[in-house]
Amino acid sequence: MASHRWFAPISTLLITALAAIIRIANLANPRLLVFDETYYVKDAYTLGLFGSERNWQDNPNPDFESGILSGYLEGAAYVVHPPFGKWIIWSGLELFGADSSFGWRIATAVLGVLMVPLVILIARRLIGNNFFAAIAGLFMALEGLSITLARTAILDSNLAFFALLGFYFILLDTQAWSSRLQKTKSSALRFRPWLLLAGISLGLATGIKWSGLYFLAVFGLYTFVVDLWQRGRIGIPKILAVGQGALNAITLLVPALVSYLVTWLGWILGSNGWGRNAKATWYESLWAYHVNAYSFHTGLDSPHPYQSNAFGWLISLRPTAFFFERYEADSACGLLSNCTVALTAIPNLVIWIGGLMAIIWMALQLRHKSDPAALAIISGFLAGWLPWVFFLNRTAFQFYAVAYAPYLAIALAFALHAYWRKGVARKLRSRNGAIALVVFATVFVAIYFMSIWTALPVPHLMWQLQMLFPFWV
Repeated sequence: MASHRWFAPISTLLITALAAIIRIANLANPRLLVFDETYYVKDAYTLGLFGSERNWQDNPNPDFESGILSGYLEGAAYVVHPPFGKWIIWSGLELFGADSSFGWRIATAVLGVLMVPLVILIARRLIGNNFFAAIAGLFMALEGLSITLARTAILDSNLAFFALLGFYFILLDTQAWSSRLQKTKSSALRFRPWLLLAGISLGLATGIKWSGLYFLAVFGLYTFVVDLWQRGRIGIPKILAVGQGALNAITLLVPALVSYLVTWLGWILGSNGWGRNAKATWYESLWAYHVNAYSFHTGLDSPHPYQSNAFGWLISLRPTAFFFERYEADSACGLLSNCTVALTAIPNLVIWIGGLMAIIWMALQLRHKSDPAALAIISGFLAGWLPWVFFLNRTAFQFYAVAYAPYLAIALAFALHAYWRKGVARKLRSRNGAIALVVFATVFVAIYFMSIWTALPVPHLMWQLQMLFPFWV
């Protein structure tokens, strides 16, 4: 069935529709600014009005949430993340109104939905099997951290989308380049246009959060390593990969820098942004702003009840609670007499742990043979996780890990495909059963946690049962 010409488009459409329902249904609830929405939604609103962010009067949220939007002040706000993620949020405000909680979140939700077909496209290229590419897409559709972040108007899900888009272009480039080397066996330097698109995408990712730079660096290094592998395999001198690598770096970095600067145009062309006139020229002022923001990020160590370091992310030690409220005889409860509404960024544990095990297995396999597909997946994971190992004392949160969630979904599908082809079970039927069990467990966990991923009202006992460990509360 998976080989049928309609399987790929129909399965992609159905899985994307499922992802859209999960990420967009009940999106307006809670009708309050949750967690860091208090910064990014209001920043997006004034960014759209003035081209740069503004400060707000004390305790502005109640008025803003009720549709009174005039609480901003004349003074420019000092913000420590680039503007592009807030421009994305602004697009939803522009379409549906800044007084609409649905409008606050819809743009982020749409990009969260689009990550699912993008994962399927990527998995199809890496795995080469339509059925297991669809499984990767299903995993992504049911991944809890990705669902929660897609339903929240903060920056990290948008960062994950543009990093993943850049990853897709990187794969198109390396596969096209490998095919060309195979055919021509030429060492001539070549401009590689897919890298141009990758650079633009990764520049936009950096324009959301500077952690997009990690993906730019790791994916650029990946193209160089794959080039070395391919040249060694077909007998072309490896030293010549250095020149091509330098050209690749230029092809990635120049469009990345340009697209990053474009995200700052509102600040550059205006005159009232924070620090805009600190120096004689806009570029000197922008550099001074970046130096200041860098000092803030590297020195951020204020305690927070939900902070978690990179090692804790791997096994979901401290999920971030975005919202929690108990209601009695309230319309928020629907048919229930009393209820709890919570929004907590808990990953789908089957994908989270299974994907991590798959990453470890692939890394071990690379000791014995070169596999560009496995290395690509590992590179995506490492770009989203490894740099944070060097900032263990910095205040950080588990939801940052949404940036590498797509690569866990792909890794698990990749490992299941390898198991299906030549697993430890002799009979194919046994292997099919084991794979079906993993998929069933993923669906079961998604159903179990769906209310806490989508802010649905449930009896308080249900919320207590969802808090599997005391350190989750």
